[in-house]
Amino acid sequence: MYRIVIEREDDVYMASTIGKRVSEEYGLTKSQQTKLVVSIMELTRNIVFYAGKGELFIKPIPSYGIEIIASDQGPGIPNLDQVLNNSVPSKTGLGLGLSGVTRLMDEFEITSTIHQGTKVRAVKWFNERKAKYK
Repeated sequence: MYRIVIEREDDVYMASTIGKRVSEEYGLTKSQQTKLVVSIMELTRNIVFYAGKGELFIKPIPSYGIEIIASDQGPGIPNLDQVLNNSVPSKTGLGLGLSGVTRLMDEFEITSTIHQGTKVRAVKWFNERKAKYK
């Protein structure tokens, strides 16, 4: 498992580089690699922009996929349903927002509590044919 502290823009690139390397090592297709890296960049940029500090975990799960967990102790997301339905445009990142991450990854879970922070768990499966396309 890899743990990357996210505090500034350089950390976003470090996390995406590690994600790319892990996805290559575990044999993800180029398309899967791109989806994983874009998701990592979106989540970590959100941490920098909205929370200021957080962390990202990248964990290969043998015979299953690569799990990423992004967490922070920032302000939380008061309008989570609107954000996930893309009703609120992204002010940072690649313009995909959290709703984009839900489409790029095969599994997605989020918890967010006002004044306590946000935690996102997402998985890119090794076997793309099993994926649920949203």
